[in-house]
Amino acid sequence: MTAPMPVSQADVVVVGAGLSGLTAAAELRAHGRSPLVLEAGGRIGGRTLSHVVAGQFLDAGGAYTGDRHSEVRALAARLGVRLQATETPGSALFDLRGRVSRADSRTPPYNALAVGDLLERLDDLAAEVDVQAPGAHPDAAELDQQTVAEWAERHLTHPDARLFVDLFVGEMLAGDSDELSMLHLLFYLRSGGGAHYLTAFTGGAQQDRFVGGAHLLCSRLAASLEEPPQVRTPVTEIRTDQPGRRLMVRGPDITVECAHAVVAVPPGPAARIAVGPAEVLPGGGSGGGPAGSRPRGGVVKLHIVYDRPFWTEAGLSGWVTADRGLVRYLIDDSAGRDGLGVLIAFVTGSCAATYAAQPLDKRRAEVLGCLSRWFGAPAALPLSYLEQDWRSQRFVEGCYAAVPELGWWSKNGGAAFGLPPVSDDRITWAGTERSSAFYGHLEGAVRSGRAAARSILGADQGHR
Repeated sequence: MTAPMPVSQADVVVVGAGLSGLTAAAELRAHGRSPLVLEAGGRIGGRTLSHVVAGQFLDAGGAYTGDRHSEVRALAARLGVRLQATETPGSALFDLRGRVSRADSRTPPYNALAVGDLLERLDDLAAEVDVQAPGAHPDAAELDQQTVAEWAERHLTHPDARLFVDLFVGEMLAGDSDELSMLHLLFYLRSGGGAHYLTAFTGGAQQDRFVGGAHLLCSRLAASLEEPPQVRTPVTEIRTDQPGRRLMVRGPDITVECAHAVVAVPPGPAARIAVGPAEVLPGGGSGGGPAGSRPRGGVVKLHIVYDRPFWTEAGLSGWVTADRGLVRYLIDDSAGRDGLGVLIAFVTGSCAATYAAQPLDKRRAEVLGCLSRWFGAPAALPLSYLEQDWRSQRFVEGCYAAVPELGWWSKNGGAAFGLPPVSDDRITWAGTERSSAFYGHLEGAVRSGRAAARSILGADQGHR
């Protein structure tokens, strides 16, 4: 007979050692609390992660911040993490409709009137969405059951406008327009500051990156805690029927009794945490997401590293937008890299699934073939070819951010994707998907983590 697992005691348990969970834990610690952080994976950082090449930390996950991202920038300043501007000089390339063209602007050579009208229409529609409750939109049911592709087919007559929508959805939400609800797109636009801000580097959401890698935020937050996060410690259930308003947090290797819990993991993994009283837990409980809420979309992020940014010798910025092949979005990440040439390729949505299904040599050859078509023969011989397939990360299931299935917002109403159907004021759900502001960004993760900590601190004040 197996002996019962010893029950330990904790003030607050934080489930998930990504940026949001660690922000919550550090905030609680700064106010005299003693949070215990449990992480299912083998490392801290969540959707921040770095490759190291020639002493340079290359962000394999979340990387960027803009001037409106006040919380994450203030956090970086407190932690001593510096910022590096991302802008690079030179012309961009556009591989569209079978033709490669070059332009000094980062704006693809679309019909300006058609795309301008589209952006104005999207901004007007997004302005009608309440980020606190997207499901309250008067046309929520229709917009949420309609894919972006269906909306575009119905409302857009110019092919350039339709192409822009497809590329925007892939670039910004790492999904496909035929699987994403129109209401979710409008919520995302309103949450993030609009299409212009979301897509821009200088003056936009990708203006700067973190020197040393965004993961440095997480490692320094973890270092500020009284007790380091426990990795490889998954949580599978949270019992809510303990005496004295206590919670029982359980996993295969741990049982902890606590007063509060913060669940700061993405909606997919959160849905596998059973939450509720003992009598419902054997049947699975009510996890962090409704049935069928498995996230859509996904990204493979590639770093292709060269001994120098040779494309600049031809006056090119290294930025490419394409409507064919696996690589649709390519940017230069060479600024501040001590002379290395670094290109980042994003393979998103269904292209990411196609990419991952191929053998490494075949997918590498296809990507380098794209780069050679754009930049010439030197592109075929990189120093390093590094890939991070976020789709395969079982404790993430949604990157950059999880995308809900059609109809989720109109059925569930609130702006926090993946909340359980039954609430409990002792359990706070955090993460970038639970932020109404800058959903899917590092900024959203920090805001959500701070809000979770403040909720617990405020609740304790109220019970005194």
